Amino acid sequence: MQCTEKADRKREGILELKTVNEQRAAFNTQVYVKMSDVTTFSTPVHNLKKTRVSLNDSMSSSPMINIPPSPFLKKLGWGTGISVYLYERSPKGDGSGRSPWAVKKLYKKSVVSAEVMSERLEFEAGILKKVHHPNIVGFRGYSKDKKGSPYLIMENGEKNLYDLIEARIEENKGHFPAKHIHKVAVSILSALKYLHTEQKLLHGDIKSANVLVIGDFDSVKLCDFGVSLKLKDDLSGLKDPDDRYIGTPAWSCMEAIESHPITDKADIYAFGLVLWEMITLLVPHTLDYESSEDEESFDEDAESFDEDASQCLFGTRPPLPDCNFGPEYQPLLELITTCTDENPDLRPSASLGLEALQSIDTI
Repeated sequence: MQCTEKADRKREGILELKTVNEQRAAFNTQVYVKMSDVTTFSTPVHNLKKTRVSLNDSMSSSPMINIPPSPFLKKLGWGTGISVYLYERSPKGDGSGRSPWAVKKLYKKSVVSAEVMSERLEFEAGILKKVHHPNIVGFRGYSKDKKGSPYLIMENGEKNLYDLIEARIEENKGHFPAKHIHKVAVSILSALKYLHTEQKLLHGDIKSANVLVIGDFDSVKLCDFGVSLKLKDDLSGLKDPDDRYIGTPAWSCMEAIESHPITDKADIYAFGLVLWEMITLLVPHTLDYESSEDEESFDEDAESFDEDASQCLFGTRPPLPDCNFGPEYQPLLELITTCTDENPDLRPSASLGLEALQSIDTI
């Protein structure tokens, strides 16, 4: 059976349980991974520790930037407690255009307290102001409105990989071309090499929704640094032993699930799942390709979807589809396999993974 035919059957099964968008949105919610209760899916409401990443200077507001109220902005997306809008800037004095900005603001109806989300937004602004890399979204400003509500201004990333996956599903397309997966892989690994080796920083929430794509994969950038953690200089663990890993369960590694030490390899596991998403167009651990061969495995009763069984798979390596991929996919499939190993010691570093990809012929 062809990959596209299998994907069609899997999508039909998902849609009987929930719509694809609902399915992905449900697993895309960012939460604390509590090792004593891995089935918890509620976002924490306690205050975040401001010391997770020590900034040289406390984050202060940029010069006041007049951002219109949310109703006058185009909404680009959303996340836990926040919404992202497109801000079309006015032309320069000579009439030439200015590039648009992305503005991240608090979502008023969030289940997470405004205080927690304000701290997280300020924390992220402090990180973005410090880091400078072509594959990391650019910082443009941080300020507060007249009511004291903060907002973070960044370069506009146009689209995120999550939405592009959704588009391929809706258009009944199969996996992404190898050249696009290769571009994403090289870009993310380049960003992670910089974060891990130069900044000693763990991103902490790698997933398709946090990967921005500009043009036709002309540029790929990481975003959303609100839950990053400082690493030890040798990357063997977190600098602050009291820090806790924050992430999205379906993309969380086994050491996070089992409360073992967190290293730079936690980002590598999640990175491998992002590439897996581009192959399967699925949320990790929500469906098994082998079980999908049995049409009776999809119960007509949507209530029967076994979320507990799905959660038991978190931190494992999800299966790849049994398809005849061309030779151009083989290095990528091997990378996915090694990056998603349950044993962090067997996963490559960002530097080693990047070196391996750059050593092969351009796809």
